[in-house]
Amino acid sequence: MGMFGTSGVRGVVGERITTDLALRIGAAVGEDAETLTVGRDTRTTGRGLEDAVVSGALSAGADVERTGIAPTPTTVRYADDTSLVVTASHNPPEYNGFKPWNADGTAFDADQRATVEEHVKSEAGSTRASEFGDERTVDDAIERHADSVVDAVADADVRVVVDGGGGAGSRITPRVLRRLGCDVKTVNCEYDGSFSARLPEPTDENLGDLKDAVVAYDADVGLAHDGDADRVAAVDSSGEYVEPDRLMALFALWEGARRVVAPVNTSTVVDEVAEVTRTAVGDVNVAAEIKQNGGDFGGEPSNNWIFPDETLCPDGVLAGAKICALASERSLRERIDDLPPRYVRRGNFDVTEERKAEVMTGVADRAEKEFGEFSTIDGVRVEIDGGWFLIRPSGTEPKVRVTVEGETEERADSVYDEATSILKEAMES
Repeated sequence: MGMFGTSGVRGVVGERITTDLALRIGAAVGEDAETLTVGRDTRTTGRGLEDAVVSGALSAGADVERTGIAPTPTTVRYADDTSLVVTASHNPPEYNGFKPWNADGTAFDADQRATVEEHVKSEAGSTRASEFGDERTVDDAIERHADSVVDAVADADVRVVVDGGGGAGSRITPRVLRRLGCDVKTVNCEYDGSFSARLPEPTDENLGDLKDAVVAYDADVGLAHDGDADRVAAVDSSGEYVEPDRLMALFALWEGARRVVAPVNTSTVVDEVAEVTRTAVGDVNVAAEIKQNGGDFGGEPSNNWIFPDETLCPDGVLAGAKICALASERSLRERIDDLPPRYVRRGNFDVTEERKAEVMTGVADRAEKEFGEFSTIDGVRVEIDGGWFLIRPSGTEPKVRVTVEGETEERADSVYDEATSILKEAMES
């Protein structure tokens, strides 16, 4: 497995992620940048790793501007050149990582990632002292991002609870929504790099505080960010988590999107409202497809949302504002209930990085014997009567993920049993 996963370079700090690696990545990215914009999420390890990244970039001759603690889309949208965010996004607090971005809002592509890896492995020295870059701190990145979201959405009129999770979106999103006209309540919206209130990933099981607050405040909407606010999840007025696939369909309808770009783990409910082009999992792949072949909207079932008229970088702050705008006209639940039923099941299974390849080979062998043809865009995706399943290795954690869909709840359960049986056999052999 290469240094980069699905979404940048990530790992446990002190093991895979070190200040030495940060220094070398900063130098590698800075090598081809005139100005490198560097930001970070709230993780307690972030400042030290950021300092190392900046040192590496300066030593490579790049000028550096720091946005400090800021959502990933804030830093990326501020940059006129290359940017790099020190973040592990939705991963647990012991993780951190690095994600480099282009000026157009796309993450580094495969060729750029390979160049960075080669430079890191070469351990090239720094430039001469006279050629070191200059450094400055910027203080208007968050305000500029907020202004752009307000301009794009214009107004919204709902009572909303925002759960920042202690992450980098904890301050900007409540501020933006109040400017749009929302009545805003907050939970977990103080910066907390240890994520003591909840884990950073805004999944159904992690949002108990938000659900309770939505009901307690009689709110119309609840919003929850991950660690760097490139994601936003939604809760409806009853405190029920909105499945990301169905939220994607609502966004497509709201945007009037004729062509949606989404990864292979996306429900076919989106196909009911737009033409869908499927990619490998990862916002880098969704954004690259939109950039190359066009698309009106892009998203992932991980609650990453891309609005290409604004930016190719997933922007949870912008997406949260749009959720409030669409809920202002008609409730989320009413909109969701209009969509055709689909039933999705997801599961994660611990598999070490060293075993992922052999496990996936076993999965492919069993799938071929049992079902014949299958897609290998990302992992193993099999279409079967009344549903489909996908088994793929995580690009950010030592796990293999299973996603299934059925036209009925019973069929979804049976497909999930089939898929997990195939994976477990491969894991045990």
